[in-house]
Amino acid sequence: MSGGPRSDQDGIDAVVDECVSVLQSFELTEYEAKSFVALSRLGTGTAKEVAEVAEIPQARVYDCMETLSDRGVVSIQQSKPRRFRAADTEPALRALERRCQDRLDRLQQLFPRLESPSRDEESADMWVMEGSTEVSERLRELVSGAEEAVLLALATEDLLTEDLLDALDSAATRGVDVVVGSPGEPIRERVGETAATARVVETWTWWEEFPVRPGAVSAVLLVDGHSMLVSADAATSLPGVNKHRAVWTDSERAPLVKMMQPLVARAVDPAGG
Repeated sequence: MSGGPRSDQDGIDAVVDECVSVLQSFELTEYEAKSFVALSRLGTGTAKEVAEVAEIPQARVYDCMETLSDRGVVSIQQSKPRRFRAADTEPALRALERRCQDRLDRLQQLFPRLESPSRDEESADMWVMEGSTEVSERLRELVSGAEEAVLLALATEDLLTEDLLDALDSAATRGVDVVVGSPGEPIRERVGETAATARVVETWTWWEEFPVRPGAVSAVLLVDGHSMLVSADAATSLPGVNKHRAVWTDSERAPLVKMMQPLVARAVDPAGG
């Protein structure tokens, strides 16, 4: 039989290991992460009990609990022996989220001070990026910044993430003229269902079939007549595994934008272009 106590324990061990790993990404030490996970499993416990479950030296538990208490995820009862209590899931997650948000807020203040005064003059350059996640996220960022018009031709479903759909819907809702063209009916249906006020059209300008052939253009985006992204399906060294490679710019001074603008308008929005 494949099930039973051993497989159940293996499942718990895997969850514990993953929780410890994720908590360490929030700058908890290995012992702090193991102590918190152990205490969460116990609910409340002494240093001896935590050490036994976490499989770490008992002497280290006290320091870990002090640090975790400072982070707002552990409460300490000053009894003999001292007892500790892990915060419930939601308060613990909120405490970790606040620490992350504080750092992000600080970076938001600091990053603008790093920008060169000549950055605007240099931003007419074209930029290259790789990776399906990275290309989809750049599409989302450009759409999110739209003020007047979005023209998007999309031919692969893996670039149409929920975040990109939300950005298209948000842009259309705030009055941006959003037009999405695709050779794929599944893509058109998903956009039509999510971004109800966007205009969805069928377009085949860059494609002969759907799903598109390997190496074909996968997306063409034009935002407000100056921000542009063109991506293509790119093979990797792994058999059957492809990703996307894109060139993009957020400056209307880039020559490609001027050359491509009429073509994109006619291809995606023939009625309006």
